[in-house]
Amino acid sequence: MKCPACASDRTYRTDPKSLIVHCENCRHSWKTRQSLKALLRDTHYLRRGPMKGSHDISVWHCPTDLNRYSFALGYGGGIASFKEFAEDDFLSGSFETPEAALAAGIEEVKSIERS
Repeated sequence: MKCPACASDRTYRTDPKSLIVHCENCRHSWKTRQSLKALLRDTHYLRRGPMKGSHDISVWHCPTDLNRYSFALGYGGGIASFKEFAEDDFLSGSFETPEAALAAGIEEVKSIERS
């Protein structure tokens, strides 16, 4: 990621879950729309059905409101496309806490098993 102030690529984050990026060159800091790593992660295993196996649930910042959270689902090397947000096809929901987004993602996986 290049610095918007000086175009240097010597940028860093103090935490991979942070939205703030810093430039080593000019000391400029700015806010991005997404963290490098998921804020929370969990794996849920389905024991039966056509989608039997491990489903990965990850929590990210909501693409339309950075004060809220959304979840993404992964299965078999792929990612579910919800197309709920124009900014990010792979995120779903808008929740007040990361824990609420994770719980909703787990419920989504459980609903696959029930159907």
